[in-house]
Amino acid sequence: MGNKTSVLHILYALFPLNYERYIEPFGGSGAVLLGKKKPDKFEVYNDYNHNLVNLFRCMRDRPLAFIKELGFYPLNSRDDFNAIRDFFKQEKFDDKYLDEEWQLTKIILPELKADEVINLYVKMKKDYDLRRAVMFLKLLRYSYSSGGKSFACQPFSVVSLFKLIEQVGKRLENVVIENQDFQVLIKHYDRENAFFYCDPPYYSSEYVYQCGFTWDDHLRLKNTLANSKGKWLVSYNDCEEIRNLYDGYSFFDFTRLHNMKQRINAGEQFPELLISNYDMYERQRNKPLQLSLLDLTIEQQIDLEQILKECILAMENRIYVSIPLDALIVSGITSDCAVQISALDGVILIERCDDDCKECCCDCICDECRAELAESEDE
Repeated sequence: MGNKTSVLHILYALFPLNYERYIEPFGGSGAVLLGKKKPDKFEVYNDYNHNLVNLFRCMRDRPLAFIKELGFYPLNSRDDFNAIRDFFKQEKFDDKYLDEEWQLTKIILPELKADEVINLYVKMKKDYDLRRAVMFLKLLRYSYSSGGKSFACQPFSVVSLFKLIEQVGKRLENVVIENQDFQVLIKHYDRENAFFYCDPPYYSSEYVYQCGFTWDDHLRLKNTLANSKGKWLVSYNDCEEIRNLYDGYSFFDFTRLHNMKQRINAGEQFPELLISNYDMYERQRNKPLQLSLLDLTIEQQIDLEQILKECILAMENRIYVSIPLDALIVSGITSDCAVQISALDGVILIERCDDDCKECCCDCICDECRAELAESEDE
């Protein structure tokens, strides 16, 4: 439920207009970070899952070695998947004994001999991290919904991943990759020019995540963000408990397809809630407005935020604002006259276009334009 690929256009539209530090305390699959069209100057990816963090570090630091270790043969059988899963269940990749041997080497062996052995240990550790990363990628790729628990895979060639691994490695070149608790991370990178995008485990679905996430963790996240200096945006499932927890902050609610239930109930929607401590519409307010003259009375109120919201959800780049007809008539603008629209110093000026109009764009067919306008009004 945490994959944000299908709603990236909404998230990016709601990002603050100005910030200098971009930090993800719950990086997960990296979809939001990697999907941005232009990298920020300072970016931090963090996740509590050390296997996931190791995967991204290896793709960034050793992309070619990663591809070589990945191999060229496909893993398409349940037995192969079970073997990889058992590696992680039994913690056969645990390197605590390697670290202990490293320390003992410094004590027991002479300095020169110790340096030789330590260099060997360093190489072994790097290779170990690389093998663990490759195995973890295979575990995710061949499991149902990348959960790493059950096998669910169509025949697939790992060769198709090579180009993607190179692209991810290049994209992460200047990204700081962390493996910290979210509270520690937020406090460490918190500045007035920082922006935190948080995608924590959703309320009541914490069991899906291996690291676990209790109600106390939800409270801890809220309190940490409330005391931060920077701006933040949080993704959650829309429910009463979360709305009450973040009462007083800005909300943006919408629905998306529930990916995991499409086979059972096609078209089922999942309620999403975005929460922030800043004006989520500031990017949209900063865009130019396209005006349309509609038959509205002057008493009708224009709900600008609703218009902005609909624009974001529809992935539109234009924003349509209605002008009350009464206001146009008072200004001397009626359906039987031509108008001239211009922009100056941030103001959109609509003027009646009489005989002394500077430049009429109609090329001597104003009567036809008026007829078309009247016809469109009737429709």
